[in-house]
Amino acid sequence: MPAFPYLFAGTIFKTNLITLAMIILSGLVVLIVLRIAMRKMSVNHPTGMQNFVEWLIDFTTTLARDTTPDNATVRFVLPFAFVMIFFLFVANWLGLIMTIAIHINQPVAAWGISANDLLQAHGEVMVFDSPTANMSMTLGLAVMVWLISHGRGLRHPVQYLKHYGANPMGIIEEITNPLTHGMRLYGNIFAGEALIGVILSMPMLFGFVPTGIVFLIVWLLYSAFVSTIQAYVFTILMSLYIGQKSYGSHGHH
Repeated sequence: MPAFPYLFAGTIFKTNLITLAMIILSGLVVLIVLRIAMRKMSVNHPTGMQNFVEWLIDFTTTLARDTTPDNATVRFVLPFAFVMIFFLFVANWLGLIMTIAIHINQPVAAWGISANDLLQAHGEVMVFDSPTANMSMTLGLAVMVWLISHGRGLRHPVQYLKHYGANPMGIIEEITNPLTHGMRLYGNIFAGEALIGVILSMPMLFGFVPTGIVFLIVWLLYSAFVSTIQAYVFTILMSLYIGQKSYGSHGHH
């Protein structure tokens, strides 16, 4: 497994620089696509980018309506769902498009890379990867969803507490839900990229024929499907968790 450069290595604030950079890159890609789609919006002659964004808005609107109890919650969830599914789609695909690792022979203290790290990684240091292949990032997103859902539930404290009084086992679910929410996304993306690395390391036939080319193509297609589905699964669970905590709502549809 390759090493990663870190900020504040050896402290509780240890931060993976590559994951941070890839999160920013994913966000920039989303912003750029939205800016291009909105720059020349047209009712009569929409561009392909505008059609894509409008389709994604319709898709996430349907998703929100199917998982939340009323129109007010749909309006609350929709911006989160739209940004989340778009962001995760880009983030999940980054590592499929390419992963880049460089070879370093000497420790780099400024990057938090020690001699032991290089020894375990055989000198490989990752510089481009999917941010969702980092467990801290996906669990961080899951905790954010958990906080948003409970914050919405506490707007109606009586019904919020009554829910747990009627179902004490629900407290256990509040612990396991964010764990499984984040781990599911991480596990699928990390496993997909790890197997791509294994296939690429397969020996060459006759020294120049890539023996794993067929496996690589099949796995890339499958991983592309899984990456897309996982963006959808994470988003629909987010919408569902928020919808379940939307107490005291009116105007059910």
